[in-house]
Amino acid sequence: MRTWKGLITGVAIASMALLSYPGVSFGQDCSYGGVFSPPLPSQSGFCVGSGSPKTLGSVIVTASNWLFITQGFKLNINEEPLQGFPFAVIPGSLAIQPGGTIGTIFPVLNPIQINAAGAIINFQGALNLWAPTDPIVLKAGKGISLQGDPAIFDPSSLFIGDTIKLETTKGDITTDNNTVLLSMGDQANVRLIAPRGRITLENTTIFVLKGGGSELGICNFQAKTPADVIFGPGTALGCIPKIKD
Repeated sequence: MRTWKGLITGVAIASMALLSYPGVSFGQDCSYGGVFSPPLPSQSGFCVGSGSPKTLGSVIVTASNWLFITQGFKLNINEEPLQGFPFAVIPGSLAIQPGGTIGTIFPVLNPIQINAAGAIINFQGALNLWAPTDPIVLKAGKGISLQGDPAIFDPSSLFIGDTIKLETTKGDITTDNNTVLLSMGDQANVRLIAPRGRITLENTTIFVLKGGGSELGICNFQAKTPADVIFGPGTALGCIPKIKD
């Protein structure tokens, strides 16, 4: 199993690699097809997320419109208006499509929260959220799937926070393709909550580190039943797991 110090070193190197990734195109539409009104600001050719921007439907991040978070970020995604037919994603979703990226190149010293009425999906992209002294919360109405592409960023889905919570009111939570959740600090904990569905972890690493990294903290899992919490191949837990009924 990877050590937490080795993991952080690897993360730092990979984060800087994002700066020179050749697949990024510049001058993209930072309204994301009119979803953000007003459009997000642009900086050095990237779309920049901070504060509490308003949305008018699903947010779809592709290889041509990478989004970087620079400060505290609270994103609420509603279900309307319905976009396109047939629908590419569940209405009210955050979807990272192949080659797309949402990232924090450098640590953000504020909370990061994403609430989606639909689903939160990283499908063959990268989701890199680094807020080491603050909470990271992802909440979706209809499932969370983190199955990114390690060729873009390795880990392909990475969260580093004081506390980390992934929650879906309906649907499942699925992680794969080198997903890493790293919680550090006196309040460190990781919670995955899917009370009506299943939690499936494959090729996933979870660290919960307290006492300056000398003490393992708790990682909580709540699915429809304890049997619906599945630790698949390639999963490593550097935490004390608790599975709730």
